[in-house]
Amino acid sequence: MSNTIHHAVARARHHYLRLGLVLTGLVLACASALDNRWARTRACGDRGSESVEKAVLVAIGLAVAVGLGYAIRALVTSLQGQLKAPTQP
Repeated sequence: MSNTIHHAVARARHHYLRLGLVLTGLVLACASALDNRWARTRACGDRGSESVEKAVLVAIGLAVAVGLGYAIRALVTSLQGQLKAPTQP
């Protein structure tokens, strides 16, 4: 009886060790894949700076458009008094 229990415990330890090795391998493989992906993202170019440049250009364009809109509105408001209403025949 004692021999079969020792054999079962030895098999259980063997399976747990094998499971531990497999899980350790999976964790290391995932860490390596994430590291490779991070390295490729960094080496891929300056995507961040390009998007910041685009955002700055869009913000400048929007500011110019809004300023132009206010200027046109102010001009129309100031010239409205000078416009004559059409006369009726």
